[in-house]
Amino acid sequence: MTKISLVPGQPSEPWEYGLLGGLLTIPLTLFGYWQTGSEMALSPILAGGLLAGYLAKRNTGSSRGIGIRAGLVGGLPILLALADILTATAGLSGPSWFVASGTALTVGVVIGGGVLAFGLAAGLGEVGARIGGWLAGTNDRDNTRAGGG
Repeated sequence: MTKISLVPGQPSEPWEYGLLGGLLTIPLTLFGYWQTGSEMALSPILAGGLLAGYLAKRNTGSSRGIGIRAGLVGGLPILLALADILTATAGLSGPSWFVASGTALTVGVVIGGGVLAFGLAAGLGEVGARIGGWLAGTNDRDNTRAGGG
């Protein structure tokens, strides 16, 4: 069921849960990147998707599309790692053909890596949301309705 908002610019319910799950993971992902300086742990995105999927399933009855949104929002620290790649290669020197080809290669790697990393983050968020939705569906209320308890 979609929520009709009277206030323009207010996010819909899927985005509310996706933002909740994603925004909670950003500090954890940033902290992990800050500790290592070179590695981006995406496991908090799985946990954020799990939380978002659980809450969405409990409150709205569906967790469809929540995990992708949570993963994309939670993956925003990936931009920091991509910016680090760009700044590391900004000091290229040598012949102009070398600098031009190095710059083109760097831009290609950043774009390709960004697409791959955000795709992975969205996939992990969706896996987490499906697990969270499954956990929300296996509660005591369902057992009592079925006569199991």
